[in-house]
Amino acid sequence: MSKKLWIVDLGINLTKIVVGFTEDSGRVHIEDIRIEKTPGNYCENTQTMGAFLRPLLKGYRRKDELMLLINHKEVLVGTFTFPMMTLQEVEDAIYWKMQLLVTGNIDNWRIDFTARERTQRLEYLGIDDKKLDVLGVGVEKARLRWYYRIFKKSGFVLKSIVPQFYAYTSLMNADDDHPTLIIDMGKTGARIFYYNQGSLIENHHIELDPSWDGETYLLQIIKVVGEVRQSPLGYAKGCENEAIYIMGGESLHAGVWDYLSRSINKSVLPTYFLLDEREELIFPRLMTKAELCLITPGVCGLIKWAQINSSGEEQ
Repeated sequence: MSKKLWIVDLGINLTKIVVGFTEDSGRVHIEDIRIEKTPGNYCENTQTMGAFLRPLLKGYRRKDELMLLINHKEVLVGTFTFPMMTLQEVEDAIYWKMQLLVTGNIDNWRIDFTARERTQRLEYLGIDDKKLDVLGVGVEKARLRWYYRIFKKSGFVLKSIVPQFYAYTSLMNADDDHPTLIIDMGKTGARIFYYNQGSLIENHHIELDPSWDGETYLLQIIKVVGEVRQSPLGYAKGCENEAIYIMGGESLHAGVWDYLSRSINKSVLPTYFLLDEREELIFPRLMTKAELCLITPGVCGLIKWAQINSSGEEQ
């Protein structure tokens, strides 16, 4: 039997599990999904989390891989453009840039990055200008150790901890010049990601004020989306051709998609529309729209895993 990947999307309100495997043909099988309410104050009680995770991961085998998706508000994200440089120079530059974003001692943070070469055609000069699009991510080491510890105490071994947004690139076409904006509406806040040619260019986090009602929350999102679309970055020049998608449990409330579409004057579609375009995906049954909306990050993680394995890259 093929090795399976178990993806745990641990949200403050809901925990989503996606289990799947890949075929040599490239088909990606989603074998099972599980959605349960996350225990309150789960960060403060490892025993509660263990009792919660064990039945959710029933069927996990030692040879399977286990991935944790995180979207915590304390995950710091920085997007940068550098001139072409060596790997060591990129590491030094990212370390310095991320120091400006973290609170406290930088040594208490795990800093990772991905870099991709981008060629910009300067038509008037008749030359190609090569740049590096670099994505830096910072997570406190203490938080990472906590995640590994609760899974280990529950009898599971985490193979990787991956920021949610990294998996979303599995749905992007690196050759597509049309930008993609994703709105992720959560219980305690929203994240807005702006992608171009398969790379994350901008990201914003909105922390939900307890005094806000639903409309105020949406107005804050509309404000940030407007700022992103009017960004002075060269990538934003094509915003009239961009695609806007929405996901997350809070996006399922009646009228949210229509309200945003009218306010932004642009169709806002659920992210599972992107999944419909993936012919390699095989679901275990007919999924509801709500289920598809909630498991999209996990399915993206499964697609990303399949892409990495087929290309021989390291995670």
